[in-house]
Amino acid sequence: SPAIPLARARTPGEVEVEAAYLVNFLRYTQWPSTSFTGPNSPYIVTVVGSQQAADSVRAVAAAAAGIEGRAIEVRWLARARGSRDVPFDSALDVQARDQLRASHLVFFHRSSGPVHPQVLTDLASRPVLTVSDNDDFTVQGGMLGLVRSDRRIVFQANTGAIRHSGLLVSAKVLKLARTDPRAT
Repeated sequence: SPAIPLARARTPGEVEVEAAYLVNFLRYTQWPSTSFTGPNSPYIVTVVGSQQAADSVRAVAAAAAGIEGRAIEVRWLARARGSRDVPFDSALDVQARDQLRASHLVFFHRSSGPVHPQVLTDLASRPVLTVSDNDDFTVQGGMLGLVRSDRRIVFQANTGAIRHSGLLVSAKVLKLARTDPRAT
């Protein structure tokens, strides 16, 4: 009889590993009570980038089954009209800006291209945790940057940006972060 190949265990892809980081960032961050509409309202995570990235984050968030009684709702912000810069190159795109502002965590996946500085400036004083796997994200004013180190994904923290937002990220998390001396 022919040999039956053994099924290889699927190893998590990079986006799934990044999504696991996002869930843990939610778990170890405190938002002001005004960030929630009610005691059972969900954490809102907005993924800016490809639909595939949003779907991967949604799958990992669903497997996490919520945090302290709150579900994790993952939303996708598509790039309008196929442009890598829209909607982030215009202060007039109120709908996209409102969606980002209404989030607890915004993940700028590298598939969205560079994060426009206007977006980070707009979110800077709001209790919205900004995370990206784009290079130099924390230097540009983002809060947490997912970076590759050898074959692993590690993260950098911009503690000034986190402090300015009014969020409290656990010291346990920040102790694990690499600090980029170029971040302010």
